[in-house]
Amino acid sequence: MPGGVMLQIGIHYVDVLEFLMGPVVAVSARSAQLVLPGDNPDVANMLMEHDGGAQSILSASYASASEYYLMNIYGKEATVYFDLFEGLRCLSRGAERPEKIHVKKNDTIREEIEEFAGSIKAGGKPEVDADRAVESLVVILAGIRSAAEGRRVEVAEFNKSE
Repeated sequence: MPGGVMLQIGIHYVDVLEFLMGPVVAVSARSAQLVLPGDNPDVANMLMEHDGGAQSILSASYASASEYYLMNIYGKEATVYFDLFEGLRCLSRGAERPEKIHVKKNDTIREEIEEFAGSIKAGGKPEVDADRAVESLVVILAGIRSAAEGRRVEVAEFNKSE
């Protein structure tokens, strides 16, 4: 059961999407092996259904000329856009143009290492603990099964012993 691009890239974004939109309850996914040699897909797309009815789409690809990160969140009163070059913007209902939201630049890898080391030194729990990591992995596994079997897969089909 090849995981390819979603296992390596997508798992981090599943965690973010569940933080923003709630737990994922079902996944419909498709994948393709277009460019890289081997059996693993290098392009994957997952439509995730969240608890409460929200939906999100996660796309990941190694079959592109460069890295490009993009996230759009559509709400009733505002839409928030993020991309690698323009940064974070918010377009409120009735506004003519999006407002730029200034965000402090950071080194995410350094911050993750510092946060993890700090939790070990203080005897606390890391921000993303083992249970949370397993929950994100289960969503990815549901996506892999969905792509392989060509059907919608409920996350509840998996349990931690699988």
